[in-house]
Amino acid sequence: MVSKRNRELIDYFESLGIEINIGKNKARGNQGIFVAKKGEKFRIDISREVDENNILSIMLHEFAHYVHYCYDSSLKSLDFVFEDISDAETEELLRITVEKIPKATAQILYDKKEEIAQSVKQLAAAIRSYYPEYSLAKPFKPIERSLHYPVKYLLRYDKIRYLNSFYSIENLHDDFPELSDCQRVYIALKSKQRALARINSRINRLNKYYNTPTELWARFCELFFTNPAKINKLAPQLSIKFRSCLNTNKIKELSELDKILHNVT
Repeated sequence: MVSKRNRELIDYFESLGIEINIGKNKARGNQGIFVAKKGEKFRIDISREVDENNILSIMLHEFAHYVHYCYDSSLKSLDFVFEDISDAETEELLRITVEKIPKATAQILYDKKEEIAQSVKQLAAAIRSYYPEYSLAKPFKPIERSLHYPVKYLLRYDKIRYLNSFYSIENLHDDFPELSDCQRVYIALKSKQRALARINSRINRLNKYYNTPTELWARFCELFFTNPAKINKLAPQLSIKFRSCLNTNKIKELSELDKILHNVT
């Protein structure tokens, strides 16, 4: 059941040529997405997992992407709304991000990173008990030269197919009983280093995504219209700038949105 306020917003968005899909599971794993494709209508999809209380926030977030696209299709700058943004104002945007980022998702990644990093340290210490000169910084030739194929492929992959057989680091002891304990530890260490690199890559992609101009803007816009007290606390300078933008009708779509949300006729 769509609330009256949300219905008014949907009607307004549709009047701009935006197709709205709520609860049709078209958000492709996200709570919501904004889609702009040449030759097609704009589209905002809200996941069926979003409850009625959160639909407004998601719609505002995705509508902010629509506005950004209309005024700057590159999505690489906020000059269309905040000209000459200062370092202090950028810090305000980042402060909002810290509040809005899904901490549970990020924490899982950071916890996993710490767990793998500890395993790497322990395995490296075990290798140093055999080779005190061992360093994590580069491949260790004394061990790598002692390995033969196909086991040598496991220095780069966790699982391999060699001729008609499959091998895995999980079955090193059974598949290659001739390996020494030190060789097995070294292979396990290489696997952990690959896992750590994958986790770091995911964290870097997450940070890059949340700090793009269009995401910083969408989170600001969402919070501005849903929690005035909080936005004034987290982003006082930008709040003043944005209120002036609304009052002067600089971005007519947002001024109209403000009127709808505050029942101004």
